Amino acid sequence: MINLYCYKEVRKTTSFWWLYNIEPMRKTIVALFLIFSIVGCSDTKDCCVMPDIKLSGRFNHEIPECDNSANPEENCIEWLEFVSNSEVDILYGGGDIIERYNFTQGEGHVKLEGSETSSFKLIFLIKSATLLERIDNGDIWIKN
Repeated sequence: MINLYCYKEVRKTTSFWWLYNIEPMRKTIVALFLIFSIVGCSDTKDCCVMPDIKLSGRFNHEIPECDNSANPEENCIEWLEFVSNSEVDILYGGGDIIERYNFTQGEGHVKLEGSETSSFKLIFLIKSATLLERIDNGDIWIKN
C-alpha cells in the first residue's frame, strides 16, 4: 500500500505543483480574458474607422517609361485637381485635353464619373490626405 501522506508531500515539492492547483488559476485566466475583451471592444468607432478626409488640391501620377521627345504634346504626367465639392479637373492617359468630371466621395474611396452618356468612371482608394491609389491598375497618385 502507498503512503498517501508521502505522495502528497512529493507532489507539492515537484516543479509542476501548479498543475494540481489549476482550478483557481483557470478562474483568473477567464476573468482576465473577459476584462481585456470588454475593454478592447468598448468603443471601436473612434479607433478603427477611417476618418473623413477632405480632398483638395492636385494629385500627380508620372506615367512609367514615358518618352515624349518625339511628340511634345504627349504628357508624361497625369493629374487630377479637385476644384469644388463635386467637380474635378483631370488630365489622364498621356493626352493634352483637360476634362471636368463630377466626383463623389465615399468612405475610403472617391469615384469620378462623366455625364450620363459617358462611360468614363475612375475609382481611387484614399490611402491618406496625400495619396490616392487607382483601383483598376494600382497607380499611386501623390498630392503636390
